[in-house]
Amino acid sequence: MFNDLRQNNRNFENQSVAKSRSEEQQKQKIKIGAILKNYESLKEWSDLGQWLLKLQGVFQTYQGSYIPKKKLLCKRLAQCLSPIWNKAIHENALVIYDLILKILCSNSEYDLVQDLPLFSLGLFPFFGFASIQCKPKFLNILETYYYPLQKDLLPCMGGLISSIIVGMEDTNEEMMKKVMNSLDQAAESVGIKQFFGLLWVSIIRSGRCRLGAYKYLMKRWTKQQQVDIENSIMQDDEKMPNKKALVINALLASLEDESILVKRAALDFMCLYCKISENVFQEQENLILIEQCLLLFIKLDHAVVRRINNWFFGEDEVNENMQIVQYLQVGLRRILVEEQSDPLKILQNWYMQHPETVSMTLFDIGYDLARFIYKKTIQYQEIQSEKLGELQKASERLIESISSQSELILKSIYEHLKNFMIAQKQDHIKECIQIIEFCLNTLMKQQFSDLNRIDDITLFQQRTQCLQEFFVLALKEIMNLKIERLFETQIPQQILGQTLDCINKIRQRLELLENERDLQLALGSNYGRISNMQKDSNFQLIDQIDINIITQYCDYYVQISQYSIQNEQETLFPLTSQILLRSQLFLMKHADVQHSAIPYWLQQLFNSLEQGTNKISLCSIEMIIELLKQAQIHQNVFMLTEMITRSSYSDIQPFQKMESLSMDNTQYDYQNNQNERNYIKQMFEKLWLLLDQNYHDQLAVEFILYIAERFQHIFVYVIEKALKQGDQRRYQIFCRITNVFYKKHPKLNTGVGILQMLNYLEHENPLIRYNTKTWLSESAPFFFRIIDPILIRLEYILKDIQNNKEFSLELAVDTIKKLQQIYVSKEWFQPYIEKTKPTFYQDENLNTYYKLICQILIQFVLADFNNNEFSKINATSAELLENVINLTIDNKNKIQVLLLYFNQILQKFEQVIQKNDQLLQLQLLNLIKVFLLNTYELEKYLSQQHRNELIDLYEQPSFFNNLMIGLQSSKVFFLKQRYLNTIVVGVYSISQLLTPKILTEKIQIILKTLLQLLEQCEYNQNKFGLISERRQTNLSVIKLFKNEINNNFQQFNIQQLNLEQIHIKTGLSGDDFEEVMSLSNSIRAIISYFFQFKYDTKDIDQRPNAAGVLVDLFTLNVFFKKTDKNQILKYQQTQPQFQQNSDTCQMLLKLFTQILESYLECWRCSLHWDHLSSVGCIVYEYEKFDQFNKILKDQLQRSEQEFTDEDQIKQSILQLLRPCSIHFSSYLISSILEVWQRYINLNKNQLKINRNMCKLIELAINLQIVPDEFMTAFVRTKQVQAIIQYNQKNKNKKGSYSFNYEQAKFENDVLFFLYTYFSSVQYQNLKNKELIKLWNVFLSFSKCLLQSRHINTICYVLEIIYMMSWKFSPKDVLEDFRKELHTQLRQNLVILAEMASFQQNYTINSDNINDFQTDQKFQMIVPFTPTIFELYEDYQDKIQQDSGKSQDLQTNYLIQNFLFDSVNKKVINLTETIFSNKCSIIALKTLKRLSQVTLINTYEVSRSERIIENTKEFMVLLFPLIENKENQIIVEATSELLCTILKHNKDILPQIFLNNILDLFNRQDFFKCTGRCLKFWTEIIDIISDKNDILTDQLGNNSKFFQGFAGLFKSKSAEMMKKTKGFERVCFIIYSGGIDKYQSKLTTLLDAILSVIKDINSQDAAISILIIFCIRILVLRLSQSSLTQVFRQIWPYLVSMLMQIFDRKGKQANPFLLISGLKLIELFSLFQLEEFYFYEWIFVFDYFGITINHNPVQEQQQQKVKIESPYKFIPYMAYQFPKSSEYSVDYECKLYQEQQQSNLCKKKRLIKIKDIQEVDEFEPKLRQQALNLCQHLIDINQQRMIISPQSLEQIIEEEFISLDDNISKIQ
Repeated sequence: MFNDLRQNNRNFENQSVAKSRSEEQQKQKIKIGAILKNYESLKEWSDLGQWLLKLQGVFQTYQGSYIPKKKLLCKRLAQCLSPIWNKAIHENALVIYDLILKILCSNSEYDLVQDLPLFSLGLFPFFGFASIQCKPKFLNILETYYYPLQKDLLPCMGGLISSIIVGMEDTNEEMMKKVMNSLDQAAESVGIKQFFGLLWVSIIRSGRCRLGAYKYLMKRWTKQQQVDIENSIMQDDEKMPNKKALVINALLASLEDESILVKRAALDFMCLYCKISENVFQEQENLILIEQCLLLFIKLDHAVVRRINNWFFGEDEVNENMQIVQYLQVGLRRILVEEQSDPLKILQNWYMQHPETVSMTLFDIGYDLARFIYKKTIQYQEIQSEKLGELQKASERLIESISSQSELILKSIYEHLKNFMIAQKQDHIKECIQIIEFCLNTLMKQQFSDLNRIDDITLFQQRTQCLQEFFVLALKEIMNLKIERLFETQIPQQILGQTLDCINKIRQRLELLENERDLQLALGSNYGRISNMQKDSNFQLIDQIDINIITQYCDYYVQISQYSIQNEQETLFPLTSQILLRSQLFLMKHADVQHSAIPYWLQQLFNSLEQGTNKISLCSIEMIIELLKQAQIHQNVFMLTEMITRSSYSDIQPFQKMESLSMDNTQYDYQNNQNERNYIKQMFEKLWLLLDQNYHDQLAVEFILYIAERFQHIFVYVIEKALKQGDQRRYQIFCRITNVFYKKHPKLNTGVGILQMLNYLEHENPLIRYNTKTWLSESAPFFFRIIDPILIRLEYILKDIQNNKEFSLELAVDTIKKLQQIYVSKEWFQPYIEKTKPTFYQDENLNTYYKLICQILIQFVLADFNNNEFSKINATSAELLENVINLTIDNKNKIQVLLLYFNQILQKFEQVIQKNDQLLQLQLLNLIKVFLLNTYELEKYLSQQHRNELIDLYEQPSFFNNLMIGLQSSKVFFLKQRYLNTIVVGVYSISQLLTPKILTEKIQIILKTLLQLLEQCEYNQNKFGLISERRQTNLSVIKLFKNEINNNFQQFNIQQLNLEQIHIKTGLSGDDFEEVMSLSNSIRAIISYFFQFKYDTKDIDQRPNAAGVLVDLFTLNVFFKKTDKNQILKYQQTQPQFQQNSDTCQMLLKLFTQILESYLECWRCSLHWDHLSSVGCIVYEYEKFDQFNKILKDQLQRSEQEFTDEDQIKQSILQLLRPCSIHFSSYLISSILEVWQRYINLNKNQLKINRNMCKLIELAINLQIVPDEFMTAFVRTKQVQAIIQYNQKNKNKKGSYSFNYEQAKFENDVLFFLYTYFSSVQYQNLKNKELIKLWNVFLSFSKCLLQSRHINTICYVLEIIYMMSWKFSPKDVLEDFRKELHTQLRQNLVILAEMASFQQNYTINSDNINDFQTDQKFQMIVPFTPTIFELYEDYQDKIQQDSGKSQDLQTNYLIQNFLFDSVNKKVINLTETIFSNKCSIIALKTLKRLSQVTLINTYEVSRSERIIENTKEFMVLLFPLIENKENQIIVEATSELLCTILKHNKDILPQIFLNNILDLFNRQDFFKCTGRCLKFWTEIIDIISDKNDILTDQLGNNSKFFQGFAGLFKSKSAEMMKKTKGFERVCFIIYSGGIDKYQSKLTTLLDAILSVIKDINSQDAAISILIIFCIRILVLRLSQSSLTQVFRQIWPYLVSMLMQIFDRKGKQANPFLLISGLKLIELFSLFQLEEFYFYEWIFVFDYFGITINHNPVQEQQQQKVKIESPYKFIPYMAYQFPKSSEYSVDYECKLYQEQQQSNLCKKKRLIKIKDIQEVDEFEPKLRQQALNLCQHLIDINQQRMIISPQSLEQIIEEEFISLDDNISKIQ
């Protein structure tokens, strides 16, 4: 009982004590609560110190183990550890931490693990900035309370390491030891492997940890090595777990660090513990590290370079057998292939530091190096980048640094080429060949092209041997291909052709070796050494293998040659032949190969002359001549050439002097050996035949001149023989092409063929006579070639007569007659002889041919002869002299002949036409023309009776009709030309005799016939297909006459004049071109006569082909006279008045359209009109169009100077149209417009522009009409006058506007032409007077157009003003038309704004100027205006790229899709609403593109206020469009316009439009827009915020900033929506700004935010979401340094907020709030905020190489997420995983294949958390995203990541758009 009593007493005492303690604890709780509540009122740090002392006093006397308000208490303590406080505050806070932990841990049942997030919230970030006095206390807390947790500390070990590892950098040795000891304890607590793994993770993630981590690793592992000797050894897997991913990425991150100290520390570590020789890493990891080390050579930091060298090579000398050399080869190759950093700079620095590695690595990387430089060069050339010069300099420096071994690059390329050819990789082969050519011609030109600069004989041999090796290699590989395969698709001819071409170029590089003199010059003193080496029997410049390969190639060549001849394959033959010749020359010189007879390969070349095509034959001749030129390089070559030339006299015999002038000086060694083949003769005969081929003639003549110089007897024999057989045409071609040569070398002129050609002047066939006359005309500028040999022979004869020597009478008389015959071309000959100095005669008294001829003839006339028979010479000379002196003959007696016989001739002529006797037609035409010429010359001498008789004769219908019928039925060009000549001369001769009516009818028939023939000419490229078809059908006929055509073309024409096959002239002559010229000149001559165009002779194209039908008009003396300026002024009147032939002239004006269409068929564009399309022309840009204009101008000047067929035709056309553009400009431009509109209508269903439209513009530009005169004439055209009349009749009235599609289309086509013309025409420096006129005329026209209200018309007016403001700047002359220009521009802008803002309603009106019947409809007008055309082009390109399936097309091209969808789908009928929307977009886009620039260009700088006023006037109309959120397309377009305008004037316009913008910005539905529209508003808000503090204004008055803003979040009243809207705008303002733009205002903002997030649970979810959203924006818009500074104070609040969101004690948080929290955590991770790594473990599994395993269960069976883990602490986010599974995490790190680091590249970071649209599946998808994010953050802990900021901004913008909807869902 006593015991029971004592027990009861004891129980009573215990109860009393417990009650007492409970009361005490309650008091303590109240006291703690009061102290915590006082924290909000603290102002100074001294107050905070007193507060901490009070709190410290409470815990020093605290009783019990329960701490109340633990979360709030830990948050306040974390705030006290902020870096803004002094060390006294920090010390007191640490004391309290120690007291609290001591109290809590005194309870054995207390689990510190669950409260680690609370205490670590302030402790982990503290150590980095703690004072030296505080650090020991901090470490003591860890050692006392954290480390005893042992393995349960692992979940937070990542944050703990990040906290204290920086202590290893402490300069205090004692402190560093304490830190190291603490880290050792941490390692022992959680395990070595786990600790070091997390340490490597810290190195990857945080730059602040790296230096300290390496110091710890090196000290710890050095110490561990001593421990390992006594104890167990630490395994590598423990020190470096997952090293293929984790460790390798940690080292790479350290080597990429900006800090040099970190790089050095990492390299020191690698030198100690990751030696390459010890195979710590496998080959792949070593390669990655080596590659990263090589990248560090971009900057030569000697300390870093020294450490890299140590790691690479150690103390060993470098040799090619070392493994590191192979690694270096791969590493350098990767840098080049992947284009990392600056590869050239890296290579240069590496080789500069390690020159011994050049020979070891350059061969392996040479191909990649050359390919890199080649590709970059091409890339920079295409975009004209400034980097091209830098690249070239860097390449030169690199190649120069390795110059002595640069041939290794070529060898490397050769090796790759070989492999590609074996594998038949065609694209690679092509690229490889291009790279070789690039190297030899550009990259290493100095090393391989300029071999004579190389003094080092060894280097010289290396270079030449390198090229030789490649030649043999490529030759061998080519011969592996069968002949047939050369022409198959597997090995395209183009690729093989490039290969062979490059080989040939390389062989040409080796020619230096084949020239002893040059070799001696190149080697200098070393020449003797190489000569001695060559004498050495062991020295071989070429080995037997090379000889065999080249010998085999000879046989291979014969096969190629035979195959090429049989199949007419001309592509490869020239290249293979060149290689063959070079190879044989090389063998004959260096391998002593001799030939006793003509070798087989050379015979094949000669055989190809007879069997091959023309191109193959010419190539063979080229090779043979090249061989002859090389005769002196070696005795063996000389012997071979002697075999070819020794038989050059076989089978030829000389001509008589009577037949050839060349016989005077040509020596013959006649031989008649039929057994020997005359190879030179065979070549020359083939060359002569090739002159008929226009595309070969120039090269053929070069070879002819070569043979003429060395084998004159062959030259004379072949030419004279050909002429004897009637081959005039080839002789004409020979003369024409060699004229320039003989003008430079007149002494080489032998007169070959002259006599025979002059004999043809008396030939019985009129065609041959005419051809010879044409030859004389063509030779006019070079008559010395004909005169010199004749005069020289006459002088010799004269000397013989004077010296009483014997001479040939027949030869003398014939020579004088030949000179007389030249006067058949007296129009050319007479001016020439009177002005030209003789080339062979130096007497100053006889300084012209005219004087010399007169003297010679006088001497012949005065000569005395004993034999009367010789008086024939006197008579002949006198007759010739009479012709020379008397250029004209009295023709009075010809009147009688004309009246008696002309009618009979016309009757006979009609009969001849009916019989189709073309020979007789030609003769009669010549006679008719003579009569016609006499008619004109004798007209003034005619009596009235004779005149009447002639009128009756010429007015008869059969005269001109017969000429037209004969012309149309003629099949021979020469006959056609004579018809044309006769017709033109007839028009000139008898027009004054005919009545006006008959004359007009005749001329109309003539011109329409000529124009029809002109369109049908085969020259026109539009008829090319027809020509090809006809050529194909007549192939058999061509082959039948092939030999005759080649050998005697003229004779063939004569014999076949009346055959139907005569029209087959395919490629054998220039008849097609000459026919076009003749027709064109004929038309020009007729029209010029009636319009009385008077030309100066210098204005006429006097080239031979241009003369054509005009040659006889010289004699008429009416065509070439000076221009009558008064006549020009008279014609420039609105209605031209004609003094003569008025009816005919009016008829000609109506024919302008037909004339233009016919001429367009003959015109060929000089340039590519890429800026022009059938649907529009691009917007004018000065730089782009100025370049185009200059090219066009240069082309025009070139065409006036060159003699090409196309240029001659163009000049002929322009010589008619230019005078018309002067005298009848309005009529001509009106005709141009008519043709233009016709082609537009023909081309309306095609995207590609009609080629004739380009021709028409180019032709119009080539007329060179002065802009002001062009504009004046343009306005006077009937089309423009019709537009003006229509708009005056239908003036705009308020209300609805009638839409007349036909009228709109008509206006659009006319303005399209005007814009295209003025944008493309070459710029002329107009005088002020001309500028004023230009602008005044245009403004008078545009004023009328402003009445139109057709959208395209109004837009075109603005487009043209914009273009003219650049091209014809009005600022200098603005005074004369300022008011009108500015008024119209203002009206234009306002009209477009009205159209854009739907202030007009459209009705349909089908009335149009042409009264066309068409359906009434709304329809888009095409061609588009330039601005809209650019949008269309961009849209079409995008469609072609992605086939219309990409998201980008649907979001960024929404406007274009709406605008052009109907055009692409060819929808004709549009509703009024759709049409109005399209017009609105067109107006908005035009205003955006042109309004501001045009205003700036047309106003003086001093009148900038007017620009502002005009802008304000039209913009006021557009702001309401942005308010209508139902039409998002219009809102986007208007927003884009507003943004563009503000950019143009950021100083004034933002202030003017501020209120309008803010009204729109503050609308409730502001964020209801497209993503692209929101981007425009970010720029708009950013611009206006530069001048206005809209952030402060949005938050409230400046004086109540904090209160107003804080009240925003605390309010729970009905104004929540209003305040939410305001804060959304605050977020958007910050987002719109640049980096750190609002940093200075963030302090107040953050204070206000902190007032809300102190207790997130008490806040409305919408406000919390907005706060998190704002924080995310701050992360995006602050730099890394600013983030660190700003967030340092709010991290405790942020982390506490996130802890509250994810730790609701079983209560499910708002799902929208949860997803916002997930986004914030992901964003912290994305930006790698180092402070966040202190806390990441709180929310996710902060480890590496682990997988979150999950086993599916039924969701109904568990209300909470179940997670199994070997550790007590479970991250907060884990409880948000899907409930459909149970989860387990074993913390056993594993490494999967896809996680291993396989290259140097960082992996792309993916965004896992995105908005969820499906309401029903919101929570499941949210939980799944939480799981995905958690696993992703685990995976990336051992990876280096990279992210695109644009993807983050896109997500933010999407959230802005959906923010209101989400908030409404929450509420």
